Amino acid sequence: MRWGIFIALALVWGSSFLLMKKGMRTFTYDQMGALRIVFAWLLAAALSIKDFLRLKKSDILPLFWVGLLGNGIPYYLFPLAVKHLDSGLVGIFNSLVPLFTLVTGAAFFGKFFRRIQVIGVIVGFAGAFVLLFPKMNFEVSPNLIYGSLAIISTVCYALSINTISSHLSGMRSIAITGLSLTVVGVPSLLYLFSTDFTMRLFSDPLGYTNLGIAAFLGMVNSALAIIVFNELIKLTNPLFSSSVTYFIPVVALLWGAVDGEKIGLLHLLGISTILTGVYLVNKK
Repeated sequence: MRWGIFIALALVWGSSFLLMKKGMRTFTYDQMGALRIVFAWLLAAALSIKDFLRLKKSDILPLFWVGLLGNGIPYYLFPLAVKHLDSGLVGIFNSLVPLFTLVTGAAFFGKFFRRIQVIGVIVGFAGAFVLLFPKMNFEVSPNLIYGSLAIISTVCYALSINTISSHLSGMRSIAITGLSLTVVGVPSLLYLFSTDFTMRLFSDPLGYTNLGIAAFLGMVNSALAIIVFNELIKLTNPLFSSSVTYFIPVVALLWGAVDGEKIGLLHLLGISTILTGVYLVNKK
């Protein structure tokens, strides 16, 4: 069962970056992030209405951090990164989640890891730098700036995963998703209608098509996928569940190639180095 969930999540999340890019034909990066959160929140909240009445005070703070770190910050930063980088490249950066899951787990949640895992972290970072500096030019460039946004998002994901594992393991996956998304869903809805969202929707011939893409991204790639992912965290452990990102770069790059994006030798070198690092991190 866990491997079926694992592969399904990789396929779904691997397509997210391309969907973001498509949606931003009409909407700005921040509107796309807000739309994704709002649609995800509406579905997840509807599925977890009864859990709002069972909420314990001790769960409020962990749910707040899961909502902010697991959904709020990444859902705004990733579209901005996708706007300036190939969606496949952003997908590759997402494969750093297991590495940061280990680091943040040790730093903030009292978890320990072995020497081979430390080596894996170093190798993974090396792969990320290969991708950030495509011509080995160590001057600050747009790749560095916007690639850093994607990496910050992966750190947020890692903190969220460890929070769920350490503090919310006894809560239903649907409840975790619905309650945590409420933290960012309401502010995102208010923010969305303070922008020129409606003008863009009605004036662009592709407006409703791209709104549909945002809805799919929010409901399927976010709400339903997060519910399943939260269950995977509880069924296994933070490291295994975060390793779903093994396959996300491959899926993201393939979708990017279908969309006309170029895959170069440095992309292949970077992704192979990152995956080697993630393999070492998970080696028993």
